[in-house]
This record gives sequence, structure tokens and C-alpha cells, in this order.
Amino acid sequence: MRRRHVLMTCVTLPLLTVPAAAAQRQAASHDKISSAEVASEMADVRRFIEQLTIPYETFTLSNGLRVVVHEDHSVPKVHVNVTYDVGSKHEPAGRSGFAHLFEHLMFNGSENVPGEYMSYLNDVGGEVNGNTSSDRTQYFENVPAAALERALFMESDRMGRLLGALDQKTLDEQRGVVQNEKRNGAASRLSIMNYKVRTTLYPPGHPYHTSTIGSMADLNAADLDDVRSFFKEHYGPNNAVLVLAGDVDMPTARRLVTKYFGGIPAGPRNVRPVIVPTPMARTISETVTAPVDTATIVRAWPVAGYDQRDGYVLDAISEVWAGGADDPLSDSLVHKQKLFSRVSASNASAVQGGEFTVRGTLREGVDLAVAAAALDREIEKFLKTKVAPEAISRYVARFTYPYVKALDNATSRGALLAETMSTHRDPAAYKTDLRVYSSQTPDTIMATARKWLNQPRYELTITPGPRVIPKEDEGIDGSVPSAPAQIAKPVTAAPQVMAQRDRLPLPAVAPPGDAPFPPIERARLTNGIPVLYAQKKGVPFTNFNLNFKGDLTDAEDYLATTFMYDLLGSGSAGHSEEWLNRRKELLGIYAGGAIGVREGSILMNGPDVNIGDGFGMVRDMLVSPDFAAKPMNRMKIYNNDMTRRNRLDVSTLTEEALMPLFDPASPYNRINKSNTAAEINAVDRNRVSAAFKRWIRPEYASITVISDKPLAELMPMMEKAIGSWTVAGKAPAIPPIDYRPKPGAPVIVLIDLPGAVQANIVGRQVTSVDYNAPSEELDMANYVLGGGFGSRLNMNLREDKHWAYGASGSFESQRYGSHYSFSADVQQDKAGPAIAEVIKEIKAITSDHPITEKELVAIKGLALGATESSLSSREGIMYTLEDMRRHNFPDNYAAQTSARQRAVTLAGVNAALRTQLLPDRWVWAIVGNAAIIRPQLDALGIPVKVLKAEEIAPKP
Repeated sequence: MRRRHVLMTCVTLPLLTVPAAAAQRQAASHDKISSAEVASEMADVRRFIEQLTIPYETFTLSNGLRVVVHEDHSVPKVHVNVTYDVGSKHEPAGRSGFAHLFEHLMFNGSENVPGEYMSYLNDVGGEVNGNTSSDRTQYFENVPAAALERALFMESDRMGRLLGALDQKTLDEQRGVVQNEKRNGAASRLSIMNYKVRTTLYPPGHPYHTSTIGSMADLNAADLDDVRSFFKEHYGPNNAVLVLAGDVDMPTARRLVTKYFGGIPAGPRNVRPVIVPTPMARTISETVTAPVDTATIVRAWPVAGYDQRDGYVLDAISEVWAGGADDPLSDSLVHKQKLFSRVSASNASAVQGGEFTVRGTLREGVDLAVAAAALDREIEKFLKTKVAPEAISRYVARFTYPYVKALDNATSRGALLAETMSTHRDPAAYKTDLRVYSSQTPDTIMATARKWLNQPRYELTITPGPRVIPKEDEGIDGSVPSAPAQIAKPVTAAPQVMAQRDRLPLPAVAPPGDAPFPPIERARLTNGIPVLYAQKKGVPFTNFNLNFKGDLTDAEDYLATTFMYDLLGSGSAGHSEEWLNRRKELLGIYAGGAIGVREGSILMNGPDVNIGDGFGMVRDMLVSPDFAAKPMNRMKIYNNDMTRRNRLDVSTLTEEALMPLFDPASPYNRINKSNTAAEINAVDRNRVSAAFKRWIRPEYASITVISDKPLAELMPMMEKAIGSWTVAGKAPAIPPIDYRPKPGAPVIVLIDLPGAVQANIVGRQVTSVDYNAPSEELDMANYVLGGGFGSRLNMNLREDKHWAYGASGSFESQRYGSHYSFSADVQQDKAGPAIAEVIKEIKAITSDHPITEKELVAIKGLALGATESSLSSREGIMYTLEDMRRHNFPDNYAAQTSARQRAVTLAGVNAALRTQLLPDRWVWAIVGNAAIIRPQLDALGIPVKVLKAEEIAPKP
């Protein structure tokens, strides 16, 4: 994972009070951004960076556990994060994937917390998860403040007393889950690319040679002694960082951490392996096949990691070259030469090394040699030129502003402190990192680019053909049994044993409280557009949604309507798309159109310092959209490329197969199907303009806005921008479609995809869910059946059978026909039995094994905690406001969410499922290798229809 993506998840910031750049903007010449404006905008960005502050305190226990505490009492929640200094780079030969395997084993109980670890915190409103990288493993919980002591008890118990609860059954279960997670990744049509790049740039014996998830052979070979030894060597308190962020003070943190972790003895101290990123000795060229339609060309170099300044500069290089709107690489190879459908440059850095990759997917019919030569010329050209200062400034702005926007809650701040403390041994390193980005110049950028990219490289060409499976992963598709590897036993480390003392019982937790919601305000612009507003303090940003009645099912010309919304942000008021994109990046503004099955919208968000410019962009979209030929042609090319590229994607095949069977006459079918090249190319400016005139009207409009600014400050800006906007004539009525679902007959469609690694299963049933009704009862009922990690469907197929990495089900509430949908990627030799288990679970929960009182109590706790977490974030508040506006819910709807959840009854949740789910009415689609799957289906007693993938999605 690139560290810059981690950075975009955390911090707090005082409001900027002097919009320097805004005050200095010049009209300048049309479609030209002056150097003075660029410099002024960069000054604003650098001030943002210097004002970033996360207050924290630290202490260290005598056993070496490092603790970071960040206080934020705005919401009664605490983020608990334990990061261990162990990742795949610490794994001995023959034991790849052990760090990630332990990420799973640590959630299966410890000596004093037996069984399903997550349930002890989920049931009281907590959220629990973990992740593993090549450098570290992280476990975290977001819990009500009342559950902090329980969370610390549990984290300390699995740090100090895990092995007594670790048995062969648990190992076998989680080994199976991990192997199905690996199948999920291997199912990607280009999965061979990551394998080839990694294993070539990092030769055997290099700490980064193996993948985090490990090989099938090593996972098969792991035994109980192996995993116990690995735990003893790496999971001591002196290899860990504990972060507490949120509603906790330092005295409480010190008392509880000492109480629960102080008695755990230190273990062996992990030492970072010595890794010195060095260029390859020579260029290596290779060609492999994969189940793709067109070739992909890859150029990759080993580069510095984030323990060096160059690791951050390489981020900037990839972004100024190929990361922003109208970037030079895409502009040349995609738009001008039209050789590739997409190209990218990326810097995937770990702590001690990285991979800089340039890749391109050929457009159909393009000669491979011609495309490869063109890509190489672009690389050579880039290394001989110098990037423009404006390009650097736009990159820094488009990175920093979203970074700041995400820093509005203690959870994200805690995650950042954990990452910087474990990576740099310094919680405040985030500011140093950002300063590196913002200090780049054309000279520093190009000096670093030439240092690392003017070197031998790995040249990989992937052409259409059979899937290549690495030797150590043989049998991953179920076609060949995989043989356990023979590996030498390591020297067993001394046992890690807790100091002998009585342990307290699992701490009790008070029920979750009511989720707070900011006061709602309403207003109306002069032209009658209603405004729904809530304030979210913390970071100086505004989110503005201008929504329009009418979704794609209402549009006669739905394809032109889609183009219209997509093109709204691509040029207006005579400004070119290129100029507008550059300006939005520089100002940190997003402004554009979007449409879904519910409605169309113009969305705008950005830092308050530039929000006036954002409102001006909205005004231009409403009054004078250009719908110019250049962006329209680009969109046609993009849509055609996407249709060709995705035609054999599992999701595309599933949707295309299910639509004519599940609800044959549904009005959603026409908008969900893949468009043909003829349909796409037939869209023109007249049709797009007609769609604009039909739908973009103030009579259809409503505004939802969330900001740290009070509504009184925003109203004058909105009035100035769109308060006087009117459209001549009377708005046509939008009559509802007279449609009642007519379900198709039960059937299984098996779509044959030879070379598939997994069986992708989707099942659907038409339901009578009311689109406008509050959903707490149905949501909680589905939490038990298929909506959460602990749901019956997921626990059955993942934890009990370990046939899948995950399985889920959900209700989809729609105006013209709701449905329930199940999905899972399962081992191909278990596809038929998996469907049988799903049918069994649905029959049981709607008849002789209904939801129990214990399950309902647990799910209520989970739902209450999830609501509290959601409503502490800007995105969660906006989602709730939109839900209220869309369904015309009263102003107290959000504030009463917790009360509605508590009022759900056992009789209510069981009745909700019984009235909706009928297991004999389902339609199923399976994508996978028919030779393996077909024999399994006869036992189900459901008609089976086998089709080739090309029959579902013929080649254009």
C-alpha cells in the first residue's frame, strides 16, 4: 500500500482565516492560470500543512510497549490501535504469509476471551478489524468510551495469552479462509502482473520477495508448531505500538494500559532487515499470457521506500507525470496517439523499498510493437524534460486538500499516529512527510526521476491467453491438489508466558448511548430551491450537493442523460476542459455531475478558502455548459474501451445473465445492460443538450450542504451563485412508471469461464420492500442473516466451512422493484454445496430457526455503535441528510435513529424476513469453470442452464 493513501485518513486543523489566494486572484487572460496565482495558491496549501496539529502524549511501559494518547472528547468513542512491528518481510523461507495468517488467528479467541473475538466488542457497539503489510500488522477497534477497558483487556489477552487457545481446528479454519482470500486476489485477470513484478524486482531471499498473503504451498505446509513459534518470536509488547485516540484522558490511559499490559513479559526484539534499494543489474524482458482481451505493457523499477526522502519524491513524480487530469502520459498515449485505452504511473512504496511502475492497456487492434515503442519514447521524453511548476503545485493541492478534509474524526487521527509511530518512530512525522511533498521543485523532481528511472528495468508484456499460475500456487483453482512444501523446522523461541496473577473477568460495558446529530437548518433560495443544512466543525471544508428529481428510469434518452451529467464538469462558460481541470486541482475543488438510479446531482466540495470559486463553477454548469466535442468524443472512446475491457468481468457477466431472468421486464434492466458501440457513438450534442433542458431546472432542484461554516455565511454565496437562476417555461411533470415486478422462474445460469480461479455466485429474489419506509427493522434482520461479519451466511461459508473469504446478502430498496441479493466467491469445488447452504440458512431463519433474542441484542449493540461512528464523520452526516431529503423524513429523523433501533422487536425482525424471503423463488448466476462446477448442481433440484461467456457478452 502506498503510504500517501494511508495519510489521507487522519487529523485536526484550525480554520484558516485569511483566504490569501482568493484575495489575490486575477482575471488574467481567458483559460490561463498566472504564475502569481499558482504561487499564491501554493502559499495557502503550505499554511494548511503548517497548521496541521494532532496533540498527543506518549509513555512506555517497562516491558517496552510504546503508547500514544490523543484526546478528543467531541464524540464518546475511542480508537484503539495495536500495531506490531512484524510483516511479511520478517517471515523465514518457506513460511510466507504467516504474519497475515496471524491477523486471522488473532480474531479467534484467546485464553480469557474464547471463541469469536469480534463478538465481544461488536455486541456493545464496537467495530473491529485488522490489516497486514510487508512491514507491520495492525489490529484496531473503534469502541464506545464505556467499552475502552474491555477493548484493552481483550488486546492484552491476545498479546499475552493467545497460544493457550490456539489449536489445530482454528489453524485449519483460518488457513482455509486465508487461502480463499488469496483466490480472491488471484481471480483478477491481471493477477500475474503483480506476482511477476514483485518476484523479479526482489529476487529470492529478498525480504520483499514474497507476497503478504503468502503462497498456497507454504500455507498448506504450516503446522501448529510453526505458527506458535512465529508468534513467540514477534508478538511481544516491545514489538508493539498502542494508540488510544478519542474520548480518553492521559491518567485513564496510563492506569488501564499498565493494569492490562504491564504484566506481559518482553519477547525478542524485532530488528528491521537490512534492505538497500539498488537498481537491477540488467534489463529483463518477459512475456506471459493472461485471460485478457488486449495486451498490457509494464515497465517497473526497484526504488526507495519511505525510510528515504526519495520515496516521497517518487510519489510526486508518478502524480505530476500521470496522476492528474490531463496528465502528460495519458494526454499523449491515450488521447493524442490513441494507442492505449489507459496508462498509469505508480509508486508503490513499502518502508524500506518500493516499485515504480508504468503500465498501459492497449486499445483493440493496436500493434503491440508500435505501442511498446511509443510508451518507451514517452518514458525517455519525460526523463529528458522538466515538469512545469504548475503541475507540481496542482499535485500538492489535490493531495493536501483531501488529506485535510479527511481529518475530521479521532479514528482517522489515531490511525495516522499509529502508522507514523510504527514507520518513523515519530507520531508527528506526518507533517515532515507533507513538507517533503510541498517543497518539491522541477529540479528536485527530475533529479530523483533520473536517479531511479534511468536504470535497468523489468519489461513485462501480458498478452491474451491462458492464465499462468505460479508453481507455488498450483491447485489454487481446484484443478490439481497442491502438495505441502517440505521445509526445515526453525529453532523454537523461549515460550512467552504471562506473569502469574489473577485476571479480572471480561469488563462489563454499559449499553451504547444515543448517537448525536448536529442541529438541522432549512432555508430557501430566492428562486425557490430548498436548502437542507447541518454543521460539522473541525476542518474548514464544505460539501454541497445540488440534486435534481428524475433518475435514469425516468429518462427516455437515458444514455444521453448519463453523458449530460458526466459532461457538466468538463467545460462551461467558454472555459476549456483542460483549463477547468487544472483550476479545480489547484484550488482543491471537486465540481461535476453524477447520476444514479435515484436522481441526478451536481456535486461540489472543497476547502472553505476557495469555496466561492466552487460555487462559481456550479453557476457556470447551470447557466452555460459547453458540451464540447472534444470531451464528448473522449467520453465515447472511454465508454467503448470500458465496455470491451469489462465484457468478461465476473460482475458484468453476472448482471447480463441475471437481468432477463430475475425480473425480466424491470425498468432497471435497460440502464444496467452494457451499451453497444453503436449506441454510444450515436450520442451527440443535440441529444445531450435536450437532456440538459429536460432535467436541469430549479423546480426539480434541492440542496444539501454540510460545512464547518454556519448557514448564515453560506447563504449569500449560494444566492450569488444560483439564487437568481431560472429556466423559461413550465417544468414537465415526472409521472411514475406503472410497474409491478414479475419475477422469473427459478433457474441456475452457469457461465463457463475456463481458467477461472473461483466460482462467483450471485442469487436474487424479488421482494416487496417499501422504498420510502424507514429500514431499521429490516436492516437488523439482515444483519443476522447476511449483512455483517457475524451473519449466519458469512459464518457458515467463511468460518465454519472455510469455502469462501466472505459471503453477504442485502436488501436493495428501489422505486420500481426491490430485491434481496446474495453474493460470494467460493472454491470452485464447493459451488453447489455453497448454494445449498444458502438455501438452508434462508429456510431456517424464516421457519424453524428464527432470529433469537440473543442475536437481536447483539445486533442492536452493533447497529447503535455503527450509527454513532457514522454520525461522527462528515460523510455519514451527509449520507443521513440525503436520506432525509430523498424520502422527505422529518427533521428529527436523524436524532431519533438510536431510539428507532432500540424499539425494534424480536417479533418484528422475524416477521420482516418471513414476509420478504422465499427460498424457492430465487434465480442464480455462477461464473466459473463449468467442468468443475456443473456436476455439483444436480443435487440442488433447480433447472440449470450452461452458457459460454461469449454468449452472454459477445465480442464487439
